[in-house]
Amino acid sequence: MKKNLLLTLALLLTVSTFGGCAVMDKNIPGWTQYRNLDKTNALELASRSTGAGEPVLLIHGFGASSYSWRHIVEPLAQKNRVITIDLKGFGDSPKPRDDAYSVYDQARLIRNFILENDLQNLHIIGHSYGGGVALAASIYLSASNPGLQKGLVLIDSIAYPQELPGFVKILATPVLGPLLTYALPNAFQVRNLLQKVYFNDDLIPQEAIDHYAADLGKPDAKYALLTSVRQMLPIDLQQFSDNYTSLTIPTLIIWSREDEIVPLAVGKRLHENLPNSKLVIMSDVGHAVQEEKPSLLLPHLHNFLETVSHRTAINP
Repeated sequence: MKKNLLLTLALLLTVSTFGGCAVMDKNIPGWTQYRNLDKTNALELASRSTGAGEPVLLIHGFGASSYSWRHIVEPLAQKNRVITIDLKGFGDSPKPRDDAYSVYDQARLIRNFILENDLQNLHIIGHSYGGGVALAASIYLSASNPGLQKGLVLIDSIAYPQELPGFVKILATPVLGPLLTYALPNAFQVRNLLQKVYFNDDLIPQEAIDHYAADLGKPDAKYALLTSVRQMLPIDLQQFSDNYTSLTIPTLIIWSREDEIVPLAVGKRLHENLPNSKLVIMSDVGHAVQEEKPSLLLPHLHNFLETVSHRTAINP
């Protein structure tokens, strides 16, 4: 009976990938209500630091954690202080049962973390959902602490209103999303997601499936996941994106030509709107190059960090 139930749910998941009545949370405050909020954190995000030099803050994507940077940390730490952080609701960070999981909420927490830890001459690297957080945090910093941040790297980042990928529609669909999230085995859900993230499914490591499945099994992790997905694209995102043209820090945009989650058109549009940006397009890799083919990513990161670090540091 249990096996038949799981099979039924798995089939339902597959069918629902092609459609769904996603309901996004439209009650969260817009950017103008967030930008002047307090600069102290009541909630302490989990973070780790290694190496020395100009700080590099790594922000992971939706459903992931700082574990997603496992291939990147040590190489970058040869010349930089590398800080990985788990966003609210993910990895080892707190997962309160509240409604404050929007990109703006996450960006405020990141901005406050940066200020509390006095991270000067900072580089921020964000992936996917974490790229959206990195963008918003950078705009926070450019307004309140100009000169604090030296560089920004966006990898397959959310940035504009877009068609939601199938798995996001499922998670944001009332009844169906929670049903599947709580009923299906964690490892099955993680494998299904990674098959959309990777270009070559043969490169998906079992270790990664096990790690993310364990994260999903932590108390209130599924609540945080479902709440985050409903708040993933703020209703005023198009208005917020008007801020991009004023963000003048050096920015490296890295995109996969085959990305099935955030299309390349988003990366090209970002490159047009960010005035001091460079766009690198990669082939034969999926949505998360730092996990699937880190050897493709590292030379671009090393070159960008080295180039930007040679510029005169401007302290706030």
